[in-house]
Amino acid sequence: MVLNRYILFIVLLSGIVYPQDKITINHADSLVGRTIDGEQVREAIGNVSLTHNNIKINCTRVIQYFNQNKADLYGNVRVVQDTLSISAPQGTYYGNESKVVCPAGAVLTDPKTTLKANYGIYLFSQDLANFRGNVRITDNNSYTITSDELDYYRNVQKSYARGNVKVVTDSSVIYSDNMIYEKLIGISTATGNVRIESDSTVITSKKATYFEFEKKSIAEDSVRINFLTEDAVVTGDYSENYEKRNYSFIKGNAKLRQIETKNEKQDTTFIYSGKMESFRNVPEHYIAKDSVKTIRNDFLSVSNSGYYFRDISGKGGVITLSGDPVVWKDNLQVTGDSIYANFKNDIDDIFINHSAFAMQESELSAGRYDQISGIFMHIKFLEGEVNYIRVDTNAASIYFVYENELNNGVNRSAGDIIKLYFNEKKVDRVNIYGKPKGTYFPENLVNLDELRLLGFRIRTNKPVRLPLQ
Repeated sequence: MVLNRYILFIVLLSGIVYPQDKITINHADSLVGRTIDGEQVREAIGNVSLTHNNIKINCTRVIQYFNQNKADLYGNVRVVQDTLSISAPQGTYYGNESKVVCPAGAVLTDPKTTLKANYGIYLFSQDLANFRGNVRITDNNSYTITSDELDYYRNVQKSYARGNVKVVTDSSVIYSDNMIYEKLIGISTATGNVRIESDSTVITSKKATYFEFEKKSIAEDSVRINFLTEDAVVTGDYSENYEKRNYSFIKGNAKLRQIETKNEKQDTTFIYSGKMESFRNVPEHYIAKDSVKTIRNDFLSVSNSGYYFRDISGKGGVITLSGDPVVWKDNLQVTGDSIYANFKNDIDDIFINHSAFAMQESELSAGRYDQISGIFMHIKFLEGEVNYIRVDTNAASIYFVYENELNNGVNRSAGDIIKLYFNEKKVDRVNIYGKPKGTYFPENLVNLDELRLLGFRIRTNKPVRLPLQ
């Protein structure tokens, strides 16, 4: 008796755990039963209506397979579950898996989303659509995704797109090989040949995440940012861009190239550093840190940090250097605690604060360096050449004399203020103010090793132009 009850319990339990929900034909203009490959089928034609659980299906013709619990659907196919609707010219519905396969194209719609493709599968148990071939998904015109293939999780409005992906939103256009788009939180994660286009920037990289609500992007690996309004390009290993704040930073082999066009002439500024920040509000400027190198025509510099401010007109600007800065202009070398360079058409002024030192090797005689040092220094340029140098406080200078382009001794001077005036790249006149001292050494008494002011040091680490990524 106990054994019989146990067997009955197993039978009843089996009926509960393994139900077979069959597809039901509710209506058709005609219904014919026949056998295909030994399986009993029914063929219904005309205004066909089927149901499976809470799923409703309409079409013009169906072949229902009893054993397989599937139905081949033909003509004006429409599969509906609550607010979800799938339309297709044909398809197959699998009752055991609660899925529909549409090999000749499908359109999925619900109140917020429209999804189209050449091939579509929808799994009702998972609320998952897998569409392939010319995929296009839109959400009330707030975004559009096109791709070769896309998985769409309807409940959470999350899309996994693959192959030739393009996402268009109100604030950006994103291209990539692969994309995860999370509509509810407004986050796109893209990999492989990523390109993000917005109003003021174009960002390319191997990987990027875009935060739609914040208009923020994080890019990694071979990053390149084009600033559209500034004719500037920055590259590096990692970047963050904040569109609302007009701010971005890039780090890891950061390189800036900015082009200025003036009177049909182009001047290009290059800045290399470990990290670079871009502030695109007026006044537009960049802050570079960690092994900073600057190249602007024949103006070269190295420092630990640097600031580059563009003039409000977009022509020229200011470069400020600190942290053991060195500047070269042709054969002129300048050092100090901090250096400030002003540009218009070309370099106009260099200001040096504290431990100011400038030296220039003679073009007539190698190894002879005109030198000037002090606390503060101003170097004025005219048409790209040194016009005069003024040094204030503890000023000292050494400049060599030539006659008919032959060596003719050296002058050594000191005072509170020294002004050197240049002509054709040579010292032409010297003015000394405040307790002036001066000594002339004839050529036969010149000892180059002794003619060195405090701070004399030849720097050889001039920056060279590097390719952008």
